[in-house]
Amino acid sequence: MSEKAAALEALRHEAETALAPLLTPDQTQIVFGEGNPDAPLMLVGEAPGPQEDREGRPFVGKSGQLLEQVLTELGLDRSRDVWVSNVVKVWPTRRHGRSLRTRPPNAAERRASWPFFEREVRIIQPKVLLLIGGTAAKTILGRNTLRMRDVRGTWLDTPFGIPALVTYHPSYILRMQGMRPEEATQLLTQFRNDVRTAAERAGVLNADVTNAGERDDC
Repeated sequence: MSEKAAALEALRHEAETALAPLLTPDQTQIVFGEGNPDAPLMLVGEAPGPQEDREGRPFVGKSGQLLEQVLTELGLDRSRDVWVSNVVKVWPTRRHGRSLRTRPPNAAERRASWPFFEREVRIIQPKVLLLIGGTAAKTILGRNTLRMRDVRGTWLDTPFGIPALVTYHPSYILRMQGMRPEEATQLLTQFRNDVRTAAERAGVLNADVTNAGERDDC
């Protein structure tokens, strides 16, 4: 195990112990990041969902499947080319009758998770952050209000000194597919372009090769 991997594993165990009091009987476990610790590109989401809570892995539900589909289309391997994580390490739940629903993370969940996320970024030291969704962007950029249409696809500075690109959360695209399919198609194209742009800047995708592949497909 590399020194960086060992540091992340130690941080994982520390987070599981420290954040355990946040868990309710409805939740299963803390969800830490995964992927290649040496990856120059880090994908950052908002918080785990029900599937992530069950498996203990980030982005493995329907949103994660869409993300992995886009990575694969671009020729990227999730376990090799990126590190995937969430700002908040617990599934934010709201009980509605007998069912559980996902809600936005509250201040306590963000505050408790932040030190572990911050140290996670410091250990990995990626070249680029791709901020997936408004909650992740607001938390990392320190903005209480943020309109996705104003920042999506824009390079922004972060407290880590690492450039960040903001994009839609796949869950939003999936919701739009059932409501406004044409708009969802446009959103998916923009999302794919954002992932490509971030990967190119991080150096895990060659822009010339990508553009050549697009020309071949025309």
